[in-house]
Formats: sequence, structure tokens, C-alpha cells
Amino acid sequence: MPDSPLDQILDQLRASLQARRADLVDRVRAIERALGAYQKSAEAKIAHDFAVEHALSRPRLEPLSPRQAAEQLYRLVATLPELEHSPQPQAGASAAPPAEPVEDTPNEDEPSTAPGLKPLPALQAHCVDRRLVVIGALAGRRRTDAFPRVLEAHTEWVDTERDGVHAIGNLPQRIRQGRVGAIVILDRLVQHKHTDPVIAAARDSHTPVAFAGKGGRASLIRALTELEERLERGRGRQGST
Repeated sequence: MPDSPLDQILDQLRASLQARRADLVDRVRAIERALGAYQKSAEAKIAHDFAVEHALSRPRLEPLSPRQAAEQLYRLVATLPELEHSPQPQAGASAAPPAEPVEDTPNEDEPSTAPGLKPLPALQAHCVDRRLVVIGALAGRRRTDAFPRVLEAHTEWVDTERDGVHAIGNLPQRIRQGRVGAIVILDRLVQHKHTDPVIAAARDSHTPVAFAGKGGRASLIRALTELEERLERGRGRQGST
């Protein structure tokens, strides 16, 4: 016997409510994962610093620094619909990181006042036989002017907008196999369903990760500089053990 018109309406209402609840659950789970990543990173930093102070065996740091993990958590919370029209906290008024500067806009006419390229010897050496992977909704944009030419040849661009869920492919496996040297995520132009497996693989393999906002030249340069500094610190720790 076919459903009555009332049953059909109730089914539509149930489906609509379930869809709204699914969106809420997805947001909450993403924040929970980011919060867990921040806790692990902060705890690893505490343990590492304590080991250094007391000449103990040093535990490995997480792929994301505590600040990076905090920034990722902050950006997720800031995207909640309830905060859509809320004013952003003033720099220095709270522990939240400052907003990205205007020069982050991924515009081909970006002003030439963006920070200039600096030598990246550690990153270049680290990626000589591995790939530097940039992930985001690129829409055809490739800011190669932010990369030293020698590093550009080892850079792989993963376009999640063009290739959707297939864009990541076997990247997590390649990361765990040590075939990826470092990762840059355009975190304002990519969905977490794409980056979560990548970040998990990076954490497992201790592959350094940096974030570059919307992929503007200044953001990319900052991300590459951060990777360089992390690799240099890692070399310094190895040399002192």
C-alpha cells in the first residue's frame, strides 16, 4: 500500500532535519579533531622541552607546531555559522592568532610589496629526491613566483577543486612511504575531507606541514620559510644528540 501524503511529508521533514544535523556533526567533528591535534602538539612540545632541560631522550615533535595547530583550530571555530557576523578579536587581545593580511588574496596583480624570496637550502636539500606537495582549490593558479626555481621543479600541485575527492589519491600512502618531503596546505581553499588523511599521514611519518591561507604569494613564502625553519631546527636537534 503506497504511503499516504502525510507520510511523504514527514519523510521529507525527517530527511531535511537529518541533513542539517549531518552538517552540524561534520563541523563539530572537524573541531574535535583539530582540538585533539592541538593537544597532542602542545603535549609533545612540553615533553620535548622538558627532555632538553634534563638531558633526556627527546621525543619527536608533531608535524604541526602548537601554533599551527592552534591556528587551524581557530580558523575552524571562526567558520561556525553562529560567528559569521561576529567581529574578529583584536590582535593581542586574546590568544587567538591574528587574521591573514590583505596581501594573501590570490590575485595575479598582487602588489610587489610581498616579502621577497629567501634561500631555502634545507628545504631544497630535503626535497631533492622527494616532492613538495601543495594542496588546495587552485582553480588554475600556480604561484610559482613564490618558489625558488630549483624547488619549483620538485613541487607537485594537487587541485582539489578540479579533481574533487580523487585529487588526494594515493598521497597519504606516498607520505607514509617517505616519498613526500614536505606539504603546504591552502587551508582556506580546501575541505577537511581532503586534508584530514594527509595530515594524519604526515603525523605518522613526521613529514613537516605548513599552511598558506588562500595561496597568495606572501602566504606561500611564509609557509616555505616556516618549513625551512622547522627542517633547520630538526637538523640542529640531530646534530646535538
